[in-house]
Amino acid sequence: KALCKAAQRQSGGDGDAWQQLSRIADKYVLGSSAASSKSGPLAAAYPLRFQGIHFLLCSLVVVYLLTTSNSCPVTVKLLSLENTTSKWWSVVTDAFVSPTIDLLARNLFFGYMFGRVIQNSESGKALWLTYLTSAGGGAAAWLLLPKRAALQGCSNTGAMFGLFAMAAVFNRHKLWHWHRLFELAVLLPFVCQQLLASHASISQYYVIQGYKTGAWVPLLGGFVGAAVAAAILALVRLVQGAKQQKQGQQQQLGIADAKPPGEGSPAGADATSVLLSAALKQLLRRVL
Repeated sequence: KALCKAAQRQSGGDGDAWQQLSRIADKYVLGSSAASSKSGPLAAAYPLRFQGIHFLLCSLVVVYLLTTSNSCPVTVKLLSLENTTSKWWSVVTDAFVSPTIDLLARNLFFGYMFGRVIQNSESGKALWLTYLTSAGGGAAAWLLLPKRAALQGCSNTGAMFGLFAMAAVFNRHKLWHWHRLFELAVLLPFVCQQLLASHASISQYYVIQGYKTGAWVPLLGGFVGAAVAAAILALVRLVQGAKQQKQGQQQQLGIADAKPPGEGSPAGADATSVLLSAALKQLLRRVL
């Protein structure tokens, strides 16, 4: 009732009440900027840009359509990672391969949910950097697992887990408190279960205290890749901050040098006037 009354007061008794309620919800949930961009004459001029996350998800769909098409020479085996016949670039191309529609749906879901967080908190370039460095999960599996292991999809698994790690663990905009730990406790089992399900065949190659842990190799590789991406982004921010600070100091020095001699500190005054004023002070002291 209160929301309806507020909508009526805002519209002056005219207009659709549901539209007014939507505007109020956007104002208090998404912020005033989002509310103003979704309603009124500014909605038509609001830019809907094709961002890095859209390009990433569309590339996953395009690769799936190409590899599942009978008339296309690009096949899943050509792009997938294998120990015996793969080239070095297969570590990267395997990150974009989805052999089945179920894996494609999983990748689109994880890519959108966690990639959107990176896109909004960092940038599209940071999203792609995280995805490509986290594809190192395939490289980790390639190096650590035996040659007979089925490595198809390890880079893709590492990339998806890297997006999760960057969005939930290495997110610099989130403070470490119990809310964040609760978020990790809720998301981590589900994400790991979904990603490990496609690598049950390689679990047997590493056994620790009776537990088959071979399927965790691409996930750990993706986590390390996300950590590397976070370190690179932190280094870039540090360098940019140092450059901006240096430019600010140079601008301040330029403003100080541009001041006329009569302004500012006595160091910028004329040397003759300084000597005359000092002599006049000494003369007055002797007379008085």
